[in-house]
Amino acid sequence: MTSPDALENALQRLAQHDGFQRLEASDLPAFAAAPGTAVLLLTDDPVRCPEAWDMVVVLPEALKAVPGLRPAVAAPEASRAIAAGFGITRYPALLVLRGEGTEPGHDYVGALEGMRDWQVLVQSLATLAAAPAGRRPGIGIPVLGAGPSSCH
Repeated sequence: MTSPDALENALQRLAQHDGFQRLEASDLPAFAAAPGTAVLLLTDDPVRCPEAWDMVVVLPEALKAVPGLRPAVAAPEASRAIAAGFGITRYPALLVLRGEGTEPGHDYVGALEGMRDWQVLVQSLATLAAAPAGRRPGIGIPVLGAGPSSCH
């Protein structure tokens, strides 16, 4: 089960059963500005990045251990566009944002790139959930790699 269609089915299941908001790259400004702390799962082609499957399965359970985060997920094409704006080059990635009460462009809390062991993942999410928001990384120019993205 590594086809892009199967990943799309899994992402739809996150939206339908686990309350994840589906995002396109154009949805990011409104999503980031909404109240509360949000976590956005960025995925990649499951053939190049099989760890995306692991994160799709594990993340809903990890969020039960770190309640209060507003979850969302982006399909691979939207993920690449969003990741480029934050300097994220490894997938799957979790982008944590907090919009309420922050200055424009100061909604970035942090990002986790790649799959983590359970305890490390939950602790990292808890740490990010409690961290202050700051300025987005980079100088506002999207960073894109020359080759295909990957999870390694």
